[in-house]
Amino acid sequence: MPGIQELAIHMGSSNPLAGKRDAVSWVAWFTFANGLFAMLVGLRYVQWIDITDVTTAAYVAVLYPGQFALIAWLFGLPLLPVALLLPVRLTRALAVAAAVVGIGILAVDTVVYSLYRFHLSGFVLELALGAGGQAFTLSAATKVVAVAVVLAILLAELGLAALLNRTRPRGRWLGAGFAILVASQLGAHGWHAWADANYDSRITSVTRHIPLYYAATAKRFMQARGLVDPQAVRENQSAEKLVSARGGRLDYPAAPMRCSAPAEPKNLLIIVADSVRWDLLTERTMPAVSALKASSQVFERHFSNGNATKPGLFTLFYGIPASYWDAFTAAQQPPVLIERMQSLGYDTRVLASATLVSPAFERNVFSSIENLRLETPGEKPWQRDARITRDWLDFTAGRQARGDADPFFGFLFYDTTHSFEVPEDYPKFEPYWNVNRFALDNEFDPEPFMNAYRTAGHYVDDQIRRVLDDLRQRELMDDTIVVFTSDHGEEFNEHGMNYWGHGSNFGDYQLRVPLVIHWPGMEPRTYSHRTQHFDVAPALVRNGLGCEATPPKQFSSDFGLFNEGRLGWNMSHSYMDYALLMPEFHLVKHASGTVELLDTTTLQPASKARIPGDVMREVLREMSRFYQSDEG
Repeated sequence: MPGIQELAIHMGSSNPLAGKRDAVSWVAWFTFANGLFAMLVGLRYVQWIDITDVTTAAYVAVLYPGQFALIAWLFGLPLLPVALLLPVRLTRALAVAAAVVGIGILAVDTVVYSLYRFHLSGFVLELALGAGGQAFTLSAATKVVAVAVVLAILLAELGLAALLNRTRPRGRWLGAGFAILVASQLGAHGWHAWADANYDSRITSVTRHIPLYYAATAKRFMQARGLVDPQAVRENQSAEKLVSARGGRLDYPAAPMRCSAPAEPKNLLIIVADSVRWDLLTERTMPAVSALKASSQVFERHFSNGNATKPGLFTLFYGIPASYWDAFTAAQQPPVLIERMQSLGYDTRVLASATLVSPAFERNVFSSIENLRLETPGEKPWQRDARITRDWLDFTAGRQARGDADPFFGFLFYDTTHSFEVPEDYPKFEPYWNVNRFALDNEFDPEPFMNAYRTAGHYVDDQIRRVLDDLRQRELMDDTIVVFTSDHGEEFNEHGMNYWGHGSNFGDYQLRVPLVIHWPGMEPRTYSHRTQHFDVAPALVRNGLGCEATPPKQFSSDFGLFNEGRLGWNMSHSYMDYALLMPEFHLVKHASGTVELLDTTTLQPASKARIPGDVMREVLREMSRFYQSDEG
């Protein structure tokens, strides 16, 4: 009956509560519709995903609806309270504007990803803006296309808004839509966690291609409850599966290596002590390693490219930014350094006090090494440190007993300097503090804490002394390159900003580490120019493994370990944050998406800092050049 319908409409429009409900309903459906719009735009990422079978395709199908709906809701959720406060027309205008911006950013991200293989972020925007327009130059045709795309998105959003204003599904379908999206998110994250624990790179390789997707992992949880045994899973993988997983969309090395067999290949032993900053290496604290300096190449201003273990060791072995971690892990691509030694028949022994499962070094750095021990027995780090020392001595004794002539590669990773805990009866620096990190604040006296750190360093040095004495006893020092360094440094509130430990900023205390290389045939020398972990692997590959003819930039971000001419910028990563390091300031991108410009010395906010356009282009290239550039 027309009269009754008109009366109902009139009453509904005059009822403020009903009007607000209608506005909220419109916003919710508009956001859901934009989730579909975002998914359509996001289909462009599919061309970079290796969908090799039905399982991978099914995972992508589960992941896409929930993830792109979530992206839409990041823009739509703030509009729900707005709909309760503002007039309907203004709410819808704001919703259309937010949708145009959101879909536009997603479209730009697909372009950025096609060019650089990483997603748009505050860090990239700050680089571009800080370059003062020098970084990107757009042709007239490109500008016309960009304007056309924005207008097309605007027209599509206006049309969608008008359609939902006239008609929209019943409210109960809204709840069903939410249930599907939640199920999609939970299903994708649960599937990824299981795949990650079971080395299924078909699934884990998808993650990096999807914007704002931080996939769940639960290896340690599953291992603790007996749901998975990483050692058994790894050993049960066939060699064919490991090989087929490698490569992916990587272009690493960028061209075939040009190498020849060394006439007399040297053994290589890399010793890493966790959390050792440069000034812990003194004759009083670490006498054995200090004594090694007399016959070594000593780099006084060496910096890790990470303030945590994951990026620190990754950059040490690969010599490239840790932003490649996900791609190299998914592809199970080992570093050129390891592959070169394997091609020369090196006998390999990797012994780590800390687990190799998390971070997953067994899937990138050591992915090609068979019979890799993922966990070292021992309840405490100092016990495991003693164990890996004994195991190393057994390894060298066994080689001598068998008369092995092949060169060896050894990696020893000590962890006591990370935990600061030593045996009860071990001599201690005084005043000593039994570490309770909950007691730390800006007023805490760091000296007792530093003494616990020094004691841990002395204990690790004692283990290294046994290793070096063994090499001398077996007359191997003249045939062995020995590298000593750390994954990152350690801070004791030197900046007065309540920074303790590592992983929290990119200042010298958390990045500057010792680097001592005993290199037979080289005259001992001390270098004072700035070096970094990026430089170490290329120097070993080219100068120690017969690849002098290969340009270092072909497989690394090397700036020259022995070359005193330095580039004016550097990069460093944490677990979630990363930074562009300039001489005067740091540009830091946080996990939250925020970006800060900080003074290099004080770590206080910097003002009037500007990034040269050529630096910005070099940084973007360095973060992307080891991905394949062609899509064919």
